[in-house]
Amino acid sequence: MILNLKSNCALPAALRLRCLPLAASVLVAACGGGGSVANRAPVVVAKLSGEAVLHATTLFDTTGTADPDGSISSRSWTYGDGQSGSADSHTYTATGVYSATLTVTDNSGASATTVVPVTVTKCSIDGTQAARLSPSVTVCMQTSRGEMVLELYTAQAPLTTANFLRYVDEGFYSGLLFHRVIHERGVVPGGVIQGGGYLPGLVPKAATHPAIPLESNNGLQNSQHTIAMARTSAPDSATSQFFINPLDNHGLDYNRAQAGPNGYAVFGLVISGTTVVEAIGGVATTTAAGMSDVPVQDVLIRSIVRMP
Repeated sequence: MILNLKSNCALPAALRLRCLPLAASVLVAACGGGGSVANRAPVVVAKLSGEAVLHATTLFDTTGTADPDGSISSRSWTYGDGQSGSADSHTYTATGVYSATLTVTDNSGASATTVVPVTVTKCSIDGTQAARLSPSVTVCMQTSRGEMVLELYTAQAPLTTANFLRYVDEGFYSGLLFHRVIHERGVVPGGVIQGGGYLPGLVPKAATHPAIPLESNNGLQNSQHTIAMARTSAPDSATSQFFINPLDNHGLDYNRAQAGPNGYAVFGLVISGTTVVEAIGGVATTTAAGMSDVPVQDVLIRSIVRMP
């Protein structure tokens, strides 16, 4: 017997009964998709990535943010400090507790948000710990290459440290450059990284306080990672500019064998972030605006703040 698969009626009755439910189910499946499917809102996932530190770059991790049935057309942040943007990073200019809100919109116009609590501190956890362990006055420096913490020797160089801290407390150094990086040569075999006097574009920033007396004869040496005041050939000419020694530079020390004031006044030491000193000390340099040893890419001092 030949079965006609196009017509259920051509089958014997027994087979017809078994096939009717199958035919009905096929019909339902064929006709059931006529309604529209509601758009689903995006899934928004965000958290703080690492630490939030004053004048450093705060990062947000948004891994997992996606639209389940389309694509994300826009994303926007309000960082909680009056600023907004689309980047998963932000620089906070004041310490405090903030609520950063991420809003994501999909290609169908549906939106979703999430809030990330952000506590901005003066310095990183490691830097803060180093400052707490130091018996000296300390400052935290944020640069475009990373963070440094320095202890300052008020007993050995009282005038120098007081002058430096006055500039720190006034916010003078924020936005200035490490404008001079001398690589190892001559009387500075360890090189120096110098800052505190120029804005980006090598625009000079004038000192706001008188020059100070030279305190190089204080028993401190220009050893690796120490900070000292820059000056002209005149001994008592230091104002706002300073330099850090990536390596030993004892040719810059006070020399008792020389007549009169000489050397460069050391007044502190980098106690956290020494790799940042070395990284800045290794940048490529060029000649610009009539100045030699200028970093090819700007190395910015974002801020220096007194700890704790």
